[in-house]
Amino acid sequence: MNPGKEIRSKLYWQILGLISIALLAYMLFPFLDVIIYGIFIYYVARPMYSEFDRRFKHKSVAAFISLFIVVLPIVLISIYTLSIAYIELSKFLTQVEFGYMDYVNEIFKNFKGIASNIKLDDSSTLISQGDTWGLILTLITRFSEFFSTFFGILFKLFLTFTIAFYLLKDGTKLREWMIGTFLGGKTELTRKFFDEVDSAIHRVFFGNILIAVLTALIGAVTFWLLNLVAPPQLMIPYPILLGILCGLGIFIPMIGMKLIWIPLAIYLSIQAYLNGILFTAWWFLLLFLVVVFVVVDFAPDIVLRPYISGKHVHGGAMLLAYIFGIVVFGFLGLFLGPMILIIATNFMKIVLPELRGQSRGLQKRIL
Repeated sequence: MNPGKEIRSKLYWQILGLISIALLAYMLFPFLDVIIYGIFIYYVARPMYSEFDRRFKHKSVAAFISLFIVVLPIVLISIYTLSIAYIELSKFLTQVEFGYMDYVNEIFKNFKGIASNIKLDDSSTLISQGDTWGLILTLITRFSEFFSTFFGILFKLFLTFTIAFYLLKDGTKLREWMIGTFLGGKTELTRKFFDEVDSAIHRVFFGNILIAVLTALIGAVTFWLLNLVAPPQLMIPYPILLGILCGLGIFIPMIGMKLIWIPLAIYLSIQAYLNGILFTAWWFLLLFLVVVFVVVDFAPDIVLRPYISGKHVHGGAMLLAYIFGIVVFGFLGLFLGPMILIIATNFMKIVLPELRGQSRGLQKRIL
């Protein structure tokens, strides 16, 4: 084959490859959050998937059961939270005299009067009622926006769990393909790099879930025990729900569960003041602050957090990755920030020395 034609053919293939990769990146970029969340759920469900895969010997069944076990607690927590919100809203509406039913009845009376005056052949009547129709169009627009947002969220959830499902089912094949494709076929170097990255990401993601669950249990038990000694006016409302929220609070860097228990402490202080027991129940407020800060907030983070990053990533670097990730990527940065840090540190630790060795060997051969 003519060398010139061979070079041009290679160039054309490279251009085609760059165009296809660019189009693929352009297509996937709007769903970056869905992909990252899918990877997160994959790492959370993978230990269960490994166990079910050994038992059932069927990857699709094992992946489906694993994801169902991950989704079930989320659904139960959501139902529990919404039920409590509904109960509290019902109590609020029954205790406060709004006269809202009279207001609703008056609205229906107005609509009935408007409808009785409208004639199909009287366009002037329709124009005179323009404000009412504007209100109706506004309500229709709001409802359409609500349903559009709702179905958009459902669609993204579907994509997230679909990505997690296929990562569980075919993740090994994808990994072997990446090992055989990247870095010039250096399978040992590539395998070591991917093994370290995979182990570190799994340790961080699955470890965070374990800490969230343990923190939620510690918080719920702590609030329940505090209620045993609390004055009747200072009972902590819904200790189980508050414990769950404390567990979820660990995913918020720096602030964490302080977003839950500090407003709760303020609420209890206000209740003590309104009930005239602020100076007699100070001991319980002090006990609440000390116990919650030490047992729920401080101890799990100090005792359990080192087991998450372990030898893989420095704790301070991981904390900065969380902070910078949120600043740059928003909520997605909670998951993307640690992934970027882990990939970069392992590249510098594993791949970069190999590349330096290759460049030095090439320089020696040239000289």
